[in-house]
Amino acid sequence: MSNSDKAASDGPSEASASSTPPQAIVSVPTGSITTKLWWLTILCIIVAVVMTTLSLRTPGTQITIRFPDGHGLAVGDAVRYRGVDVGTVDELGLSADLGSVVASVQLNNGNERLAVEGSQFWVERPRLSVGQLGGLDTVIGSKYIGVLPGDPSGTKRVSFEGVSTPRTLSGRQWREISIQFPSGEGLEVGNPVRFRGIDVGEVTSVQLGEAAKSVVVRVQLVGSAGRLATAGTQFWIERPRLDLTEVRGLDTLLGGKNIAMQPGDPAAAEQDFFEGLAAAPPLPRKSGDLEIELDRADRLGLVRGAPVAYRGLEIGRVADVGLASDGASVKIRVIIEADYAALVRDNSKWWANSGMEVDAGIKGLKISVDSLASWIRGGITVATPNSPGKSVASGHRFMLEAAPQKEWLNWKPRIAVGDSDKPPSGLPLPRAVRVVASWRNSMLGLYKQQSVQTWAVALSDGSIYVPSTFVDEVLESGAEAKIELAGTQFPFKPSPRNGGLRSIRIVLPRPVDTVTFPAAETSQDFGADALFLVINPELAQPIPLDQTRLAQEPKIGLRVAPGVTLAPELQGSPVVNSSTGKLYGQLTRGKKNWYVTNIK
Repeated sequence: MSNSDKAASDGPSEASASSTPPQAIVSVPTGSITTKLWWLTILCIIVAVVMTTLSLRTPGTQITIRFPDGHGLAVGDAVRYRGVDVGTVDELGLSADLGSVVASVQLNNGNERLAVEGSQFWVERPRLSVGQLGGLDTVIGSKYIGVLPGDPSGTKRVSFEGVSTPRTLSGRQWREISIQFPSGEGLEVGNPVRFRGIDVGEVTSVQLGEAAKSVVVRVQLVGSAGRLATAGTQFWIERPRLDLTEVRGLDTLLGGKNIAMQPGDPAAAEQDFFEGLAAAPPLPRKSGDLEIELDRADRLGLVRGAPVAYRGLEIGRVADVGLASDGASVKIRVIIEADYAALVRDNSKWWANSGMEVDAGIKGLKISVDSLASWIRGGITVATPNSPGKSVASGHRFMLEAAPQKEWLNWKPRIAVGDSDKPPSGLPLPRAVRVVASWRNSMLGLYKQQSVQTWAVALSDGSIYVPSTFVDEVLESGAEAKIELAGTQFPFKPSPRNGGLRSIRIVLPRPVDTVTFPAAETSQDFGADALFLVINPELAQPIPLDQTRLAQEPKIGLRVAPGVTLAPELQGSPVVNSSTGKLYGQLTRGKKNWYVTNIK
């Protein structure tokens, strides 16, 4: 082939090659693509498993709650306990009778223990009333359902009756009772039940009774307070009371109404229905108090709570005022506190006290008021004669006078009050024994029997102590004397004396059948706040002598203040320090004063 032929044959091939567009060749590493696809596949599988697991989990407990009112509750609102969401409102609707709102609630998993007997549910909302404040977080935020769990071990429930307001007291043990009152006095659900100043329960419902003639209040008592609801227990609605004789219940002006209670006998049978009182009951009598009944033709303005005074100090109060059973007089029941019960004797006198004394004379009008309280409240005064009669028991009856006699105002008996007449550690009190000294005097050949007597203290060492004035009378006779003690006579030859008051020790020649006091239980310790007691069998109770009535007298013992009235017949009576129970001395009469002479 010629060169021209080659050129002709090669020409079209080069032209064809030059007209074809260039192509890029890409090299792809297949191993890298395969690895990334496997990771994506695994991630998708994990997500699918999680989603499937979540969708297959058992949903929380579904419950329904019936409320009297929805208060703006909405689907999606929370169920909350102690500030933590424990469920959600799934559905809301009206009941078939259109009388309530039914909420379907889905409890979160783990909160099934809330769906038990005794759990309470309510719609939390702002509450601002007298004595109650709550739900303020719902002013800005949405409403929610509050819950107070019952006993976790209780019976499971899925249907509940919601309450209007939550309980304010904690505790899982409750006892429900019903109380019927003549009127509600503004009582509301949530008001407390109080005993001894503390809340022991609360009101759960207030409804009209049969024929709308009364109000029935349902109350729940918490914990041990449930045992107080026994036969005889009294309930009343405490409310403000302000009059001329009594101020009570003022805390209810700010804290709202409350139900007060006075328990009956703890051993009585429990009961669930009570008749409430229209007003507070008569003041109760405490252990050891003395209950006295006073009779009067008219009331004299006395009311419950008025004070009973002794020498201007309150020792009791009027517990009740009412007509006697026969309607012929007014019966006034008075409670005297246990510490002052000894002041009331069978010869005590009682009169009404207005608290104001008016004296009109030529110099003008004089008005004296004992105290503002006594003027407003009035009251009763009691006085006991200087020679007190026998002690009285509860139920004793006296006449109440409109005004006192003048002599009653001057009575100043000395009567031990409280436990001051009881020695410590159970030590016995000494007893005064009667001692008589007798002798015969001759005058013109005629003999005359003379005698002198006194009280003495017999000790366990076989001796007796007598006042020195008793011995002086025997010495003045100059005759041989005999002393008689407990039916036994002894010759008595006292030694000459140098004068001065003291207690004389006489050693008995032989034992006698009489009550003795331990010789070791004597002491002259005056003490910082000692109270001394004069003991005598003719006294209904020991006569107290406090330190303000006594002064230490060197070489003698104690000097009794001149204003203290003591009967001459008490000479020789033993005197005991009530704080120690020790025998201090015996009562001895001087020319101007009484003394307590030492027994050593």
